[in-house]
Amino acid sequence: MSSTETFLRKPAHGLLMVIVITALAMGLCGCPYNSVYQLDDTPQIAVDTELLGNWETYMELEIGHPQKITLNLSTSDDPNQYNISCSGYFGRKNKKGVAQKDTISGVAFFSDVKQRRFVNVQLFKRTYIAEFVYENDEISFLPLSEHFTTFIIKSNLTLRRLIDYHFDTRMYPLYDETFSLQKMKRVKE
Repeated sequence: MSSTETFLRKPAHGLLMVIVITALAMGLCGCPYNSVYQLDDTPQIAVDTELLGNWETYMELEIGHPQKITLNLSTSDDPNQYNISCSGYFGRKNKKGVAQKDTISGVAFFSDVKQRRFVNVQLFKRTYIAEFVYENDEISFLPLSEHFTTFIIKSNLTLRRLIDYHFDTRMYPLYDETFSLQKMKRVKE
């Protein structure tokens, strides 16, 4: 018997290996990029009234179980900023194991970096950056992966420059596919 097999046969060592592998897997999965910084100091692009309303798509949060996600964009007090809320079943369950519907709300505004449009979504005192695509009356939010850069970001301008650099030097930008809202269709009222 090898020394590895002997090591894993001891219950405490097997449990340790499970904990290490789980921690490693969680660390490698990634999350969408979030920061205290945003692409612009203040919102610069006026609200596009064509985007206002409810949008929906389906995300597969559990294998084989697509869940409907609804996004609402409405105007805020600032003419360059949106109120944004996203509703759906995000994995939270009650004591009986039944899925609970959640709504996440915040504010958002658009920024342009070169020829790409990005949305700065402010939730829980953090800003999430996603590329925004509007084509064929469908919208997509493609959040940047937390690993899109290895540099430390210390200002709004640095964030803008690093996103510009990332998209100039990558054939395939690093998005967080898990949190992407793709090809959302307008909900007809």
